[in-house]
Amino acid sequence: MYNMYKINFRNVSKYNYCFSDFPFPDDVPDYPHNVDMAKYIKSYTNHFKLNEIIKLYRKVVSIERQGEDWKVIVQEVEEDGITVKADTQEVYLAKNVAIASGHHAKPTTAKFMGQDSFTGEIIHSVKYKDVITNHLEDKRVLVVGIGNSAVDVAVNIAAIGRKKPVYLSTRSGAWVVPNYIFGHPTDLYANRLFLALPWKLATWIFETVIKVVSGNPKRWGLNPKMRALQTQPTVSPTLLHHIQRKNIVIVPNIQVYSLQPQPTVSPTLLHHIQRKNIIIVPNIQRIENKKVYFINGESAEFDTIILCTGYKIDLPFLSDDVKQTVLDENSNNLKVS
Repeated sequence: MYNMYKINFRNVSKYNYCFSDFPFPDDVPDYPHNVDMAKYIKSYTNHFKLNEIIKLYRKVVSIERQGEDWKVIVQEVEEDGITVKADTQEVYLAKNVAIASGHHAKPTTAKFMGQDSFTGEIIHSVKYKDVITNHLEDKRVLVVGIGNSAVDVAVNIAAIGRKKPVYLSTRSGAWVVPNYIFGHPTDLYANRLFLALPWKLATWIFETVIKVVSGNPKRWGLNPKMRALQTQPTVSPTLLHHIQRKNIVIVPNIQVYSLQPQPTVSPTLLHHIQRKNIIIVPNIQRIENKKVYFINGESAEFDTIILCTGYKIDLPFLSDDVKQTVLDENSNNLKVS
């Protein structure tokens, strides 16, 4: 699958991540790996014969209005992404166009005081594959953010890297949601009955269950600044494990990366927090060479900083007039009428 972590597992269960008319095979785990997802999508397209109408190695050059229709210009590309001659363009007219290209391609990066003086490496999570591929086995790493990408990266480094703890910098904290609650995938509890409850009651129930299962997030330094149902949870099975063992250190940061805070879904985040493989510390104040200073006066040296600071929605193929009607570039939100 395109630009996917080698370590990536879904943080939504296969029961909610499948097409309603085509469930995952029984032998696929509740939370599929990206290899399972690739096989599933291929199986789906073959089953419904979509592979007969899908055209691969095509790049959408432009989409614009032409009367009551949409004019779509498509360009053939080589497998390595290099565009071939312009005479291979194809033009389509359509009554409707659905864009399903995702938005995890154009990274949003943070800027910290003194960042230009950092003598190590700074990368965005879009460039992260795994500890070995990115040569981080013996690197001291600071991960910025606490969304699902940040947690996946931090936990992977805490589990395999030899330089512990991993520091995890978070601006707004997080409610860490385990993959399973009372033996069932967590997202199965988001049923019609639960969603019909008053918001305050549903939030209280959700937060109480999280505290019963994993403990109060404040105990682990996660300090969420929002209610649990105000966010998209972060799921991790081992984050607390690494935090408890000081393999991961959590540090709030000072940047605003996204308009919507995101709860953390991880089966292992708390596992690592509890073992101090992952450590939580306060906001980044400034950077001097390889040393990062936090607002509580603490500091630590790092070889690599990984920015898990989100993405900017990018629809370069839309004509300017169409883009203005569907995308608010200032807020990074799509306008849905």
